[in-house]
Amino acid sequence: MNGTPQGSPLSPLLYIMYTADSMNGIPTHTEHGLFADDAALWTSGHPLSSLRSTLQKTIDAFESWCKSWKLKLQPTKTELIHFTLHPRKKYQNPVMVKVENTLIKPLDHTRYLGVIIEKRLKWRMHLEHIEAKTAPWIGLLRYLSRSAEEPYNKAMINVFKSIVRTVIIYGYPVLPTADQKIWDRLQIMQNKAIRAALGYPYKHRSNTSIRSATSSR
Repeated sequence: MNGTPQGSPLSPLLYIMYTADSMNGIPTHTEHGLFADDAALWTSGHPLSSLRSTLQKTIDAFESWCKSWKLKLQPTKTELIHFTLHPRKKYQNPVMVKVENTLIKPLDHTRYLGVIIEKRLKWRMHLEHIEAKTAPWIGLLRYLSRSAEEPYNKAMINVFKSIVRTVIIYGYPVLPTADQKIWDRLQIMQNKAIRAALGYPYKHRSNTSIRSATSSR
């Protein structure tokens, strides 16, 4: 039998060992990130022709490693995003690369490890994603709080932390570049979830409860 059963605790370790040297051949001044079967490659440079050349050499090196181990990259799941000091500028010859002979054009946004990244780094799309993802959980919190025969705030706050706050703070290390409006909406979202968990009306103000819920561990 080849491989390990799906979900085996040994699988991640074997995969790390298998791909340990996958980036050894990429050019210098090129960075990479690997998480399971998701790979990210990034570099910086000027002019665009130099940037394009470096990035293509990096992809070619990774592609060569994959072929040597009977692996194949998936162009349909490969995305490219170009960050510049002038994100609104339209380039006559934008940065494009080839993966498995398929041309990959730059996008306005991409998603990596659950975080939606826009080329302008405004994080609005990621915020909308968080709002959509937390909405049903907030509804569940409201249902549970109303169904309880008697208030059990401590348990409901623990549920809030487990199913809502984890979604809100996921990707937090990259959010400091967001403007204050994004942070305000995140705070509103969190307050709304806490009110639902505690069974408070939608417009109820309870700074003490909210502060306790967000700071206690």
